[in-house]
Amino acid sequence: MPDDAHKHRPARLWLGLLLSALSGLLLYLAFPPADVGPVAFVAFVPLMVAVGRAGGYGTAALCGLVAGLTTCVPAFAWVRSVALSGWLALSLYVGLYTVVAGVVFRYLQRRFGAWWPLLGAASWVGLEVARAHLGPGFPWLFAGYTQHRFLPLVQAAALGGVYAVSFIVLLVNAALAGLFARRAPVAARVGVLVLTALVLGGAALGGRAAMERVELRDGPVVGVVQQNVPRLVSQIFDKAETARQIYREMGDELARAAGLTRRLQGSGVRLVCWPETTVQIGLNVAPGLFTHEPDRAYATQVLDDLRTLGGLLDSYLLVGAPTYMARSVGYIEQPIYGTAGEGFGNSAVLVTPAGRFVDRYDKIRLVPFGEYIPLRKLFPFLQVFTPMTREVTPGTQEVIFSLPPRAGGRPVRFAALICYEDVFAGLCADFRRKGADFLVNLTDEGWYDIPGELGQHLAMAVFRAVETRTTVVRAANTGISCFIDPRGRVYARLERHTADALSAPLRLNSRITPYVRYGDVFGVLCLMLSIALPPLLAAARRQ
Repeated sequence: MPDDAHKHRPARLWLGLLLSALSGLLLYLAFPPADVGPVAFVAFVPLMVAVGRAGGYGTAALCGLVAGLTTCVPAFAWVRSVALSGWLALSLYVGLYTVVAGVVFRYLQRRFGAWWPLLGAASWVGLEVARAHLGPGFPWLFAGYTQHRFLPLVQAAALGGVYAVSFIVLLVNAALAGLFARRAPVAARVGVLVLTALVLGGAALGGRAAMERVELRDGPVVGVVQQNVPRLVSQIFDKAETARQIYREMGDELARAAGLTRRLQGSGVRLVCWPETTVQIGLNVAPGLFTHEPDRAYATQVLDDLRTLGGLLDSYLLVGAPTYMARSVGYIEQPIYGTAGEGFGNSAVLVTPAGRFVDRYDKIRLVPFGEYIPLRKLFPFLQVFTPMTREVTPGTQEVIFSLPPRAGGRPVRFAALICYEDVFAGLCADFRRKGADFLVNLTDEGWYDIPGELGQHLAMAVFRAVETRTTVVRAANTGISCFIDPRGRVYARLERHTADALSAPLRLNSRITPYVRYGDVFGVLCLMLSIALPPLLAAARRQ
């Protein structure tokens, strides 16, 4: 008998690895670009079965690694457009969380019988919480985001954030995997599955009712511009551009953005949003202060265009642009001496219809290896993970802008989120608590020519709208520019990789959700439960 077991061990290992790879593939298909969300409800089942029957924890860890890499390598392929090494490093980093999950799933199945699915789902959520907060944080590709089209279920995010939806997805998977377990009575396993079905059905029905209770009122008309200008690293760094070529391209993009903005004439827009870094020179500095003639000419053209467009549309403009020095310095009209000039912000600048600087928001959450290199001074070799050499100064203030109505009355307040800041749910909740009536995401994803990133980013924005019960307006260079209402519906959009402008009235809601009030309490409780409960129950059993 031991000889037979030894002979079958390699076959069992390979079967487990194949099942794990199947899980990784299914989970990849559940996310954009494939975007087959329902698959997520069975995607983890093969992995859970494989680790439950694994010969040891080392094998379970290996199964987790195979599943994680099979998901992450193709799902993060768009990073390859920027840096091959960064793509592989990011895939490995996120995949390592699935390694931990594989070990944990095996332990729970062996210790807690039919009821392990509850702890298994909580443990996965705990790992998502850890990934969102460890180091710079990278809350991308959470399991709950696979359901961005299943809006009744997404409404659970108003209570517990995306973690609540991830919990339900993992609970269904674990309950199905539990049917293949051999260590628990059949009646108990079926009972857990029935309980899980009730949880899923209750969440969907409750979510549908919650959507109907969300009261919406029309707000000001907002416009977005999508200029569709690629920014591939190969084009920027591999061709020896002259200064004249660079300024011509900057001028071409400005002309394109201005031309698209003119299409909004007659739409009644009160605010027009340009994507991140559409303007590529400091927008808080008077043009005459630039010492380089091409800079001075470009800055003058920018200011002239903004004044012309603001007057033509009688509209404020929110413009993605770099800024210099601290926000407290304000608009710089005269030379400043003795002031630290090291501040270089990736900013959203609000301009009046007359073309006057109002205020700015500096991006707080910077992109690792895109806008800064973590631990660069300690580990200079990390520079190899990115072709970028200049670092952005992070912002320090959560700014709330005011948009005055044309006919008087209370201003509508809003916050700007730059690039991928809208994937940080806590930051969006902070803005909502501070009085933002809607959120604007200015982003430039022209760096990525491999499918996946645009759809993945949009999926996460849907959750931010539901969690905060605010309209999320997206102005994205290459897409997907759109309006998402507080129920999570995309009610106006431009297709990816098209150049156009779009306007729509805001859909406002005054409700403050439990998620905005209490933040990641549900996710943190799952993390604490998954850490503390197993040793406590084990101790109780020994006694």
